Amino acid sequence: MLSPHTPTPPSNSSFAVASSALRWRWPRGVDGYARVVPHVPVSRSAILEHVARIDAEKYARRRNYTDGGTRISAFLTRGLVSLPEVRDVVLQRHTPGQAYKFVFELAWREYWQREWLFRGDAIFADVKLRQHPVDSTRMPRAVLEARTGVEALDIAVRDLYACGYLHNHERMWLAGLICNAARTHWWEPSRWLYYHLLDGDPASNTLSWQWVAGTFGHQKYLAAQENINRYSDYRQHGSIIDHDYDVLAELPVPEELSGRADLELTWTPPQSEALAIDPAKPTVLHHSFWLNASWRADLDANRVVLLEPSWFARFPVSPLVTDYIMRCAREIPGARLVVAEFDDLRLSGDVFFMDHPSVPHWRGTADEMPRLFPHVPNKSYGSFTSYWKQCQRTNR
Repeated sequence: MLSPHTPTPPSNSSFAVASSALRWRWPRGVDGYARVVPHVPVSRSAILEHVARIDAEKYARRRNYTDGGTRISAFLTRGLVSLPEVRDVVLQRHTPGQAYKFVFELAWREYWQREWLFRGDAIFADVKLRQHPVDSTRMPRAVLEARTGVEALDIAVRDLYACGYLHNHERMWLAGLICNAARTHWWEPSRWLYYHLLDGDPASNTLSWQWVAGTFGHQKYLAAQENINRYSDYRQHGSIIDHDYDVLAELPVPEELSGRADLELTWTPPQSEALAIDPAKPTVLHHSFWLNASWRADLDANRVVLLEPSWFARFPVSPLVTDYIMRCAREIPGARLVVAEFDDLRLSGDVFFMDHPSVPHWRGTADEMPRLFPHVPNKSYGSFTSYWKQCQRTNR
């Protein structure tokens, strides 16, 4: 069944980032699509100032529009700030009632992370149901080349390549078109989107694609042109998705989406710095999902940002994303950026790192990731609804 309703995956998951209401914006060129902006905030002070400016009530009203949102996903994915920090800053200016929808959406990110923690690599295959129907595992060429004929989506793909971000709704519109109009299995398209996103998070991205494809729930999602016209700046008619939902559900794959292409996604590692370890000091290790400059800042320690080629071989990212990770890493005082495997470091003495499903093989003292709802029982939940109910019970 295709859902005609506005979807609920979070604006702070990997399926979201845009806002025009806050200070920094993506400028657009004369042809209408965004240009690369190398100055997305990475410093703690700039990010916390950005968070403090969030209008939670306006967010609740406008989050589904392409000029709405918070633009904090990249900060959360890279661990520059934590979920509890963001919540607490917003609650300084809003009542819990005013911030309810905002916190609700933050909880989606925590939910996806918990599912990855407990399901492990099983999230990288169909979780609950097999996707059906599937005509191909290869990407529609028209999507890759931004020529589907759906103006809002073609511009969105160009924005993705240029800037590394898309609004939540744009991501879902694209995913619905690829999975349910073009009948493509979600895995390769999810890798394509992850590759280009500054805020690419394996759990949020993967499980959001599965939500759209109907493998993480009982409904699929595919937007009609009317939905895009309502929530974007475009007023197009006559596109391949300009049909009622009951018609869309029965249409064969449009000819425009029938051509296929293989993905060529590779990671180009940055220059690795020489590793200089003082054996008399402990070592604080950062990974690409925890680049928080304030974490254990009072500890006199060796500091290393470790990028493991084995991880990036599995989950490659674009040069734009790599550059963003490097900019984040430079905010950590005294940290060396090293491209190597953990075992290659041959560390002795105390080692500290932030626990994360991407580094299960790291050895040392693993700090627990700060959580919005730390008292919720540690288990996998069948749905976000059941998880959210448990959050509300434990937060009373």
